[in-house]
Formats: sequence, structure tokens, C-alpha cells
Amino acid sequence: MAESEETPPGGFRCPPRSGDDIAALGAAVSEGEGAHLLRVARALGSDTSARVTRLERELDDPDPGARSRAAIALGDLNNRNAIAVLRGLLESDDPDAWELGVIGLRQSRERPGWLCLESVARAQIPALGGGDPGPKLAASTRLLMMGRTKTMDRLFRAADGHSRSIPAGAAIAFINAALASIDEREREVMELRLGVRDGRALTPEVVAETLGTDEDLVRSLESDAWVRIQSPRSYQAINGNGA
Repeated sequence: MAESEETPPGGFRCPPRSGDDIAALGAAVSEGEGAHLLRVARALGSDTSARVTRLERELDDPDPGARSRAAIALGDLNNRNAIAVLRGLLESDDPDAWELGVIGLRQSRERPGWLCLESVARAQIPALGGGDPGPKLAASTRLLMMGRTKTMDRLFRAADGHSRSIPAGAAIAFINAALASIDEREREVMELRLGVRDGRALTPEVVAETLGTDEDLVRSLESDAWVRIQSPRSYQAINGNGA
């Protein structure tokens, strides 16, 4: 095997490295360590910016799979510019773009991606509490497409009106939208468990008695409902009543 074809223990063959590439990042004879590191950082940053630009173009590819792969790659970069592109998708008026934004931001394993997702989630609260049904539907759908966030948890806790930062009306609007997006049997159980109908949250035992069914089934339906609500879903799945 040629020396330029390095083969690690796992058997994956690394492509030959260009001597010119290595030399370009090496320290010049007259270059101090600080200047060298700064030049390397700039060179690598320039390469990342070019990749972000290329991936952003691929988000418009006619192939849905190619668009998803581009969003995932942007999330993997954990780069400020990449995160900004994904945030722009999630804040747009296009539900298909929302899905790509969620895919990319949830792909990010680093703090900036998750902070961005949480920031967009919090920004939906005013629309949830407003009187315009269009923005209210868009806000609740974005939140449900994102899956579980701290904001989602806070909305479910704020329906009793005791939250200082989330109006009860916004919380109730979101909860109603969340329950409308799940299976009818799950919704029936959740309405009773959360006290949506009359403000009285019932225990699984009382829910079973009210519905004339088995308590184990009630617990199973509630568990399935939470998994569905807290998992990222497509626009079609949410607005198709859990289909």
C-alpha cells in the first residue's frame, strides 16, 4: 500500500493529504506562534463560511432528501452562521422550512443550537396569547414541530394562571392545539388528566371510572400522548390530527 493512503485500525482509508495544503497552514520562518494561530483560524473559518454558503444553496434542492441532508450538515457544523441560517428557516412563513430548521437545530449537539431553538420557542408566546387565529396557529404549530422544549413544559404548567411570564390564555391556546393534534382516545384522556374541560385535573383512577375503562389503559394512552406531543413532528402530522 502506498504511504499516502493511510489506513486506520477500523479499515477506513483516508484520502491522501496534499503537501501544499499542509504547507499552507504551517508556520512561516518569520512568523510568531500567535500570528500563525490567527492565520490558521482565519483559513479554517473561511473554509467553514464557504461550506455554509454551499449548504444554504442546497436547502433549495428539489429533492427533499437533499434538503434534509443539508439541514443536518448545517446543524453538525455548530457554526454561528450555520445556526443563523437554520433559525431563519424556523422563523419564515413556510412550514416546509420550519421542518428543515428543526431538523438542523436538533442535530446540533452544542449549546448554540439548543439556545437558538429555545429562543424561537419563547418568541411564540405573544402570538399564542393574541386574538389573531392565523399567527396563533402558526405559533402552536412551530412549537409542536420543535418537540419538547423548556418553553413547552412551561406552557403546560401555566394554564392555571399562576405563571408570571406566560399568560394563561397563551398556555390554554397551546394546550388546546397540542391536544387537537393527537389521537381522539389520547385526547379524551388528556383533557380529563389536565383538567381542560372544567379546570379539575383528575387522577388516572378517576379518569378510568369516568370513561368506563381500565386504569392501565388510561395510563398507557396518557404515556402515548406525551410521547406524541413531545416528539418533533411534521406539519402534516400535527394538522392531520395525529395521522
